[in-house]
Amino acid sequence: MPESNLTKKAIALSAKELTKEKPYDKISISDIADRCGIKRQTFYYHFQDKYELLVWIYFNELFAPNMEGISLENWDEKLGAILTQMQEEKKFYINTIKHAEDYIIQYMLEVAEQTFEEAIDKLDEKSHLKNEERGIFARFFAYGICGIIVEWAKGGMKMAPEKLADYMREMLEKCKQAVYISDHDRQ
Repeated sequence: MPESNLTKKAIALSAKELTKEKPYDKISISDIADRCGIKRQTFYYHFQDKYELLVWIYFNELFAPNMEGISLENWDEKLGAILTQMQEEKKFYINTIKHAEDYIIQYMLEVAEQTFEEAIDKLDEKSHLKNEERGIFARFFAYGICGIIVEWAKGGMKMAPEKLADYMREMLEKCKQAVYISDHDRQ
């Protein structure tokens, strides 16, 4: 593993440890650098700010490993894995969602919207939807799922991750059926 990645992982670990002690918005670059045993300049060599670090953590530790190979058949399992990992590192994810909400939600929305755009493309084999409609549907589902995840985290992650993923799967299945019925009625 390149030294740059090792340093990034060490910085990320230090930030995650600090979230057990105080809100993310109160953590400074100096706090992270001191905890990691590096100079502030080393931090800035790898990340622009602590929010870029946060996005790096979410991408590399949560989304990338769990979204690999995602499909229409397994997306709910992948979502369940993401939610389970979030629950396993509950303090970090609750802290960052509560105290860096704008950055995290924006990032989650981008990931979810792209995923839904790809899924809608696969579902709409006959190209009944216009590009504008696809974008709106993708945003609708992205905002819905991200909103539910954020509320789940803010509420202390009380519901089991698998149960929450099942509810979301059922909801999307019902939407898919409604579109199919509507499409079938038009013909």
